[in-house]
Amino acid sequence: MLTRQQRLLLLAPLALVLVPFLIWPALFGFLASFTNYAPAQAHLQLVGLANYKTVIGDQQFRAAFRNILVFGVVAISAELAIGFGIAYLLREPFRGRELLRVVILLPWLVSPLASGVMWHFLFSSSTGMHNFLFASLRLPTLPSPLGTSGLALPATIATDVWRKSPLVSFLLLPGLLALPPELWEQATLEGASLVSRIRHIALPGLTPLILTVALLLVGDTLGLFDSIVIMTGGGPGSETITPALYSYQQAFQINNWPVGATSAWFIVAAVLLVGLCYLSLARQEAS
Repeated sequence: MLTRQQRLLLLAPLALVLVPFLIWPALFGFLASFTNYAPAQAHLQLVGLANYKTVIGDQQFRAAFRNILVFGVVAISAELAIGFGIAYLLREPFRGRELLRVVILLPWLVSPLASGVMWHFLFSSSTGMHNFLFASLRLPTLPSPLGTSGLALPATIATDVWRKSPLVSFLLLPGLLALPPELWEQATLEGASLVSRIRHIALPGLTPLILTVALLLVGDTLGLFDSIVIMTGGGPGSETITPALYSYQQAFQINNWPVGATSAWFIVAAVLLVGLCYLSLARQEAS
């Protein structure tokens, strides 16, 4: 049995990483959200909740949260459905299954920045894959969907689904494989349909895991920034701006550091709220 001092000693390396690189920057940003702080600011003053009122009243910020809400609902639903479908198809053993699992995971292994650059060129009006097909058929070329109003957000959602669905399948497959084989055999003997098997066997056993994966996807989506800034820069207009991109623009492009730090804490609040909802659902599932 380890003593309290020994347990604290074991946590020391973790604290050496978390305190200077996570806890202190987060705490500093939170305190800065109540001031007029900026790197070149000569006089630091407390402004109370003025920065929060500014952020809430900004149309761009409201558009960012509206976009991320639509993005999250559509993308995460599609990622869970497609990922579950891939995992279900990989449930039965066959030759080359392990290699296929690695190959399918390749989109996730591509960094978001590299993915953004790749899709920026694939959607380009001059080098895009859609216009390559149109040109081969001698049809007029179309503008890039990333710069077209009404198409930019669906295009970025599609790229996110392409990248994250394989990860979902990778995470859900062990849960499917852990389900008792006799349940599948009984369903086969009873002639249960595919929908019935998924509804009565797979989903009940995978619900806690699906909730966990959904939480990871929500957290990642709320912090979506790098691929969006490469593909669209938040445009056209504000159709693809996200809260993380808004925070970056305020802090580093407009040089409004207090508003940038404040808007970042709205993202933190959203992540905490989702986490509390997850804990509540997990407790209900366990009881």
